[in-house]
Amino acid sequence: MAFKQTTIRGQFTEALGAVLEPGEQVRAGAYAVSGPSPWLTGAIGIVLMLVLGMRYYFLAVTDRRVLFMKASLLSQRPKGLAFAYPVSSVSITGTTVATLWSYFKLQPPEGKPIRLNFHKIWRDEMQQIARAIESAPRSQVAPAGAVAVPPPPRLGG
Repeated sequence: MAFKQTTIRGQFTEALGAVLEPGEQVRAGAYAVSGPSPWLTGAIGIVLMLVLGMRYYFLAVTDRRVLFMKASLLSQRPKGLAFAYPVSSVSITGTTVATLWSYFKLQPPEGKPIRLNFHKIWRDEMQQIARAIESAPRSQVAPAGAVAVPPPPRLGG
């Protein structure tokens, strides 16, 4: 099981190589938990948290796209690309930096915002991701043939 930040980063950097387009450069990346605050896990349990939309991802921002790489719940290892959006089509709102779990909401081109929670060991990387997305040119059009893979359906409403 990978728990060290350097080990997790190394595993996902290797996995990202398979999904990057030619010439695409990673600007920032961090391990994140989507869904409600992870603090609720102790109160309502992991099963209900999974029903409420909690998923584990490695979020990578490149010069072209925002990539969500699926991560294993137990081992934190890469499980492939979950979905991707052109970086020019997403925005960040509601950034909160906290002692243990910081978060922001990523607004995809369509649908509801995705809350992404970052443990304190990924706080600096979370801020790098936010800066990379906010500084992306908004007039940029996605390259021909680029497809945004939709996120998995949410259970429970």
